[in-house]
Amino acid sequence: MGNPYKSAVLWGSLLFAIIVFYSCKQSGPAKSSSEVSTGPVITSFNGAAGMLIDQLREQGDYVNSRQFPSMIKAPTVHEELDGNIHIIDMRREDYFNKGHIKGAVNIRRSEILDHFENEILPFQYDKIILICYGGHIASFTTQLLRLLGYGNVYAMRYGMSGWNSDFAKDFWAARISSDYQDQLVSEASPKPPSRYQPVLQTTGTTGEEILYERVRAVLSKDNGPIFIDQEPVFKNPDNYYIINFERKDKYESGHIPGAIRYKPQGTLGIPSEMSTIPTDQTVVIYCGTGHNSQFAVAYLRLFGYDAKSMNYGNNGFMHQKMIEEREQLSWHPFTDEDTNEFPYVISE
Repeated sequence: MGNPYKSAVLWGSLLFAIIVFYSCKQSGPAKSSSEVSTGPVITSFNGAAGMLIDQLREQGDYVNSRQFPSMIKAPTVHEELDGNIHIIDMRREDYFNKGHIKGAVNIRRSEILDHFENEILPFQYDKIILICYGGHIASFTTQLLRLLGYGNVYAMRYGMSGWNSDFAKDFWAARISSDYQDQLVSEASPKPPSRYQPVLQTTGTTGEEILYERVRAVLSKDNGPIFIDQEPVFKNPDNYYIINFERKDKYESGHIPGAIRYKPQGTLGIPSEMSTIPTDQTVVIYCGTGHNSQFAVAYLRLFGYDAKSMNYGNNGFMHQKMIEEREQLSWHPFTDEDTNEFPYVISE
């Protein structure tokens, strides 16, 4: 005859296991595919990418600071023209000669590091202001220079389009559009699993060396285009990994089909978030004006991603919607209020 106490314990354990099994199976709705665990989350990068991200953190984690993104408005630049500032106009020479801000020097993107290292003493200025056609190339370049530690560099919002309407008519004023706003959706798209590890080809052996080498590579002429127009993205969205770089309420009000929202200050420099972005696909990032997305593009390109910013952001495909929701969602639709009639110099 067996031990009755032992038998009772065994039957009790079995009954408890059956109750737990059925309660877990029957209680609550089934998990959606986006909620199902897909494996361990990547919390750090390997190799050179890991050394690079550690270096950027040690330098102050600029991309998650209050200084990000480092923008300055045209009226502020105009007020400080007689101050201790250095203005770099990054446009092509023919555009520069047709009109530029007094005192500006014409330096192309691929030459800017040499200018900083060999032609000026960057920290002798209170501000170094980068200017381009619409503010986007300047935003891209400002990000990289800031990451190198040049904390006095700023991109001028809207570029020369914000300085004088003579320049805006060929760029910002000509590119605002509402052509695709009827194609927007409100349903959120889930992020893919955390599985991508950026792999960098570099000769650097320290984080500092890798950072410098990568910045120089990203600024070079051979790095490729950093823009993409609206048409190819809307016509073939499956060809791209589309990132909406905006607040949640703006995303929910309408976004490009298939676009996945990433937090402006909760993505860059965070491996668990960056590792959900494909390293084997063209990444298209967009925001309201294209400025913030260019800051993001520069950072991702530093880590080897094939990232591009959508030209003029939401202004390039849903401008009327932005105007209608301006008060409600604090949109920044480009209007005549954003351009000025400040004087400029024509080169002979």
